[in-house]
Amino acid sequence: MRSGRTSRWRDDTGSVMLLGLVAIGICLLAVVVAVDASAAFLQRRALVAIADAGALAGAQALDVEAYYREGASAATSLSPSQVEQRVRAFLQRTGAPAVPGLSLDSVTSDGRYVTVSVSAPLHLPFLRAMADEPLRAESRARLAYRPVA
Repeated sequence: MRSGRTSRWRDDTGSVMLLGLVAIGICLLAVVVAVDASAAFLQRRALVAIADAGALAGAQALDVEAYYREGASAATSLSPSQVEQRVRAFLQRTGAPAVPGLSLDSVTSDGRYVTVSVSAPLHLPFLRAMADEPLRAESRARLAYRPVA
């Protein structure tokens, strides 16, 4: 009788080790996914911050000629020729080019609003093959000029 029990237990030897290896593999995969997701989130947040700051810098490009010609009125607008210059100068001055592959895709202005669009390639620590599409961010700012009363 005793020999029947020992042969049954011998058939199950190693199954705990296999289960342990599978569990370790699943944990490692979860860590890889969490690290890459965090890296993608942080890169996206950095791009949004750059686009926001650039749009705010562009929204300060007051059309000085129109301001002096028409006075401080509701007609005060942004200078189309200076908006993109201000955005590029601001990004250069603040070190935004330190973001690898950063591209200023577009700067548009309708005289009241500035829209800045930037992109950069996604750099993932582990799943690099999954990062084919670049990250994109767009931000919009409004000229909020109020004359001093």
